[in-house]
Amino acid sequence: SLNLYRNKIGYKDGNALYKALMKNKFLTSLNLINNSIALDLNKHDIDDEGGKALAGALKDNETLTFLDLYRNNIGVEGGKALAEALKVNKSLTSLNLYRN
Repeated sequence: SLNLYRNKIGYKDGNALYKALMKNKFLTSLNLINNSIALDLNKHDIDDEGGKALAGALKDNETLTFLDLYRNNIGVEGGKALAEALKVNKSLTSLNLYRN
């Protein structure tokens, strides 16, 4: 379990997190509520591009069962990418996208 609630993770940290999720073998719960993970340093949310990157990581991840993305401004395109990833991901059983 990893709780990153209200952190100000920047561009490099956000990308590193996505890469780590692709290789993750142990983490089952990830809390990213109300974060500042961004692929653009001028934004303070995950947004569509971050949602797409996270979706790419979820396609390869086999251990994460819980992911909380509450209030990260993931838009339509990021949501579509996450939906596509869920077609492939077999481990995630709980995903919170409230207020995106």
